[in-house]
Amino acid sequence: MTTISLADCIQALDANGLRYAMLPVSDSAQMLIVERGGRLFGPFRQTSDPGLFWSSPALASPAALETFIHSGHWNLGGERLWISPEIQYLVADRTDFWGTVAVPPAMDPGTWTLDVFEPGRVRLNQELTLAAYNLASGHKALTVERVLRAAPDPLASSRHYAQLLSDVAYSGYEQVVTLSDATTDAITSQVWNLVQLRAGGQILVPCTPKLEITDYNEPIDDAHCAQNEHWTSFRITGVRRYKVGLRAAQTFGRMGYFHPGDGTRAYLIVRNFFNNPSSLYSEEPAHLPGSHGDSIHIYNDGGMFGGFGELEIQGQTIGGATHRTSVTDQQLLWIYEGPPARLAEIAAHLLGISPDSLA
Repeated sequence: MTTISLADCIQALDANGLRYAMLPVSDSAQMLIVERGGRLFGPFRQTSDPGLFWSSPALASPAALETFIHSGHWNLGGERLWISPEIQYLVADRTDFWGTVAVPPAMDPGTWTLDVFEPGRVRLNQELTLAAYNLASGHKALTVERVLRAAPDPLASSRHYAQLLSDVAYSGYEQVVTLSDATTDAITSQVWNLVQLRAGGQILVPCTPKLEITDYNEPIDDAHCAQNEHWTSFRITGVRRYKVGLRAAQTFGRMGYFHPGDGTRAYLIVRNFFNNPSSLYSEEPAHLPGSHGDSIHIYNDGGMFGGFGELEIQGQTIGGATHRTSVTDQQLLWIYEGPPARLAEIAAHLLGISPDSLA
């Protein structure tokens, strides 16, 4: 696996004339925000740090990034924000998913504009027009605004805070996303946030005992999925492709990614968002017309795109039967780095998962 440091990223970005900003997300950590593609990378505590998100080898050197830019590829890594439903905006023919799926350039890299309002507050915004297929037809003009700033540690009010954070480093950020259009018609839209993960860990999703798992591609197997009464885990291996969706009505808007790291320093990434079961969540699998309602998606790459995983969430829906032309969603990411046993305790507090399950 190629290790790409913050210094490597900055050298490659500067050499190719790409704009970026650094966002402090704790007293000692910061995120790298790249205008092209609206990407977030990190967290970084020093310039030699590779960060925790999966990054494309394209960021390893100026020459590699130049080749990537001219290739027209989109997969730069990090955290990105697309517009869903995928079956509507990225797939021309649902009966030939793999033959017609393509990322519209208007979506990625898009035309993001990066602004630093003040130290500690960054905005990304763009206007884009997308062609719609399958669920509705026509074109949809949208505006997206993302405002980012540091987020305080959600555990700070715990009576056990000093013990929980002993030898643990915290960082976190809030992203407030507003999606809007000028018209109401049959075309639905949602923000679609995706964090690309290094393989080797497991995604942990608190849920009801009745959790429904929707297979979008090849069916997931028992080696990658374990259902417990009040939570479900998904292994991210980067060698066997699967994509699943989880119903909003049976999940609670919080999930985590636990990675053992080198065995002495692990990390836990926790996503918190407004999961609204009354929202339409109009994404559908290609082979299951009418099957919608998934607010969470999990993707495990089979190695063909780089061997990563993805933790994906959906924003609330505008357009169509909602009769809404604008919606604002708050998304938070809390990150902990430290001894595995300590992070297992933190997972128990934030996700309701027994520490023994992560031992």
